[in-house]
Amino acid sequence: MTRPGRGGAGREAGGARLVLLGTAGGPLPSPVRSGIAQALVAGGGTYLLDCGTGVTRQLRRARLLASLRRVLVTHLHSDHTCDLFDVFLLGWPVLQWNPPVVVHGPGPAGGAGALPAAEPGRAGGLVAPHAPTPGLVEHLDACFAAHAYDLNLRVRDSGRRDLRDLVRPQELPVPPGAQGPAEVAPDIDPFAVFEDDHVRVSATLVHHAPVFPAYAFRLDTDDGSVVVSGDTAPCENLVRLARGADVLVHEVYDDTGLGPAAAEPPAGDDEDEPGDDPWEARRRHHHLVTSHTALGEVGRVAAAAGVGRLVLTHFVPGDDTIPDEHWVAGAGRDYDGEVVVGHDLLELPLRTPVAW
Repeated sequence: MTRPGRGGAGREAGGARLVLLGTAGGPLPSPVRSGIAQALVAGGGTYLLDCGTGVTRQLRRARLLASLRRVLVTHLHSDHTCDLFDVFLLGWPVLQWNPPVVVHGPGPAGGAGALPAAEPGRAGGLVAPHAPTPGLVEHLDACFAAHAYDLNLRVRDSGRRDLRDLVRPQELPVPPGAQGPAEVAPDIDPFAVFEDDHVRVSATLVHHAPVFPAYAFRLDTDDGSVVVSGDTAPCENLVRLARGADVLVHEVYDDTGLGPAAAEPPAGDDEDEPGDDPWEARRRHHHLVTSHTALGEVGRVAAAAGVGRLVLTHFVPGDDTIPDEHWVAGAGRDYDGEVVVGHDLLELPLRTPVAW
């Protein structure tokens, strides 16, 4: 099968469609890609998955802000949540006319015991020791508190609807046997998140240790199905969730020429900066190779799940130094389906139109 570097048309195909709002791995912003975010558009509504840098502007550029219905947060790493509150704070003039938006995401990780052990002589004290691993509800509560002056001004000066009435956070359950930072993704069956007239959403835990909990989501519609991996190493839970899906949107990093874990990350790593502390560089490199999915592995994941199309995103490096053909060739070594290299604002139908 042909494996184009960029996907085909989406909007003109009709039906549900996937929109890649941002495709960069983070947290250091990419000079050429927006932060990680994607949306499913179905039944006239928009279902947003993750909220990386610039997502509100990208929603506006794609003309999707006004139709926002739900938000799904895979995990609480900053590159996936940095603009979560901005969607509401900056989108307030539009969203105030809509029904409340339910935000689904992780609950608290479990206190200080869910954090990696401190390295002697390296780690500082805990931030917010009374609640060092907050979940989605506490995260949003803190954002509201931090912006109280602006929120109060705009309600009283401009007559806006209270923003607190427009955001409904719901924390996802943690299946039995899972805990951070070690048992982050024990074998589980997918579980239901919600269902409405247009989409049925299910989730599973994925392996992004030491982050916990971290989820992947599957969205099923009458027009097809899409699975979003979030950040994860190759994971049987994800394969189980994605089995038979039309589209798998999966994170990827380029492992070409990547040295052993003791070495520093390659130039262009999403967090690499001049003058990096070698110890910090080694720790980031270790996290990359143990908690993300390499280009040499992502095709095997798609093949095992039997998905119809593999869409690559959350690129590391997140710049434009690697041609699309490199990503397509690497993912296609172990996968016979279509490989699409994600680009910001790319739109794809969930099912490939039949060519007559």
